[in-house]
Amino acid sequence: MGVWNCILYGDPALGDERVILHFGPDGSTRIARPNENTQRPWAPLSRWQLELSQLQFTDSRTQRSYTADLTRTTLGGGWEAPILLGGWWCSKAPDEIASNILINPTGEPIFMTEPLIPEIMATPRFPRLAIREAKEGRAVICFQVDSSGNVQDPHFIELTDRIFRGPSLSALMQSRYKGWSDSELVDNRPACRSFIYRLDKIY
Repeated sequence: MGVWNCILYGDPALGDERVILHFGPDGSTRIARPNENTQRPWAPLSRWQLELSQLQFTDSRTQRSYTADLTRTTLGGGWEAPILLGGWWCSKAPDEIASNILINPTGEPIFMTEPLIPEIMATPRFPRLAIREAKEGRAVICFQVDSSGNVQDPHFIELTDRIFRGPSLSALMQSRYKGWSDSELVDNRPACRSFIYRLDKIY
């Protein structure tokens, strides 16, 4: 329940999308998207449903069906559209922000999901064993960024081979983002990074 600051990933045409999701106690689901440093009004999604530990809801405009495993320690999961697959990852909005959003008489959220600005983006080393064995792969890690710009609470969303786990995590933890003022009330912001391991082709 409540308001969540989220990132949606997996659509190559849109890139990472920052949104605010609200799950109401009546089963309602709403979404707001940033637009030129302001927020668009809340748009309704389908009512959220629970099946065992699975949260489900849909967005009829984008044709995306969302699912989340509620046994995980963070809110997030995958989405599926007719020709695309992706994921989503959220951090809980602080109570001060959530309450202000919900009482806004215009129906619009009153805080912005400013983009994260990279300051240091470390790149992983290609594991020597993977080179010898001619292995390629991909890792997707979602995490939180605190107000100082530090990476926290990383979770692997996709990992094609465990050999890429260490280099990906090491590169992520050596990276940092531009911090923001504590007065913005946003404790943590969600983010995701993809690491692609591809060998040069020899012809």
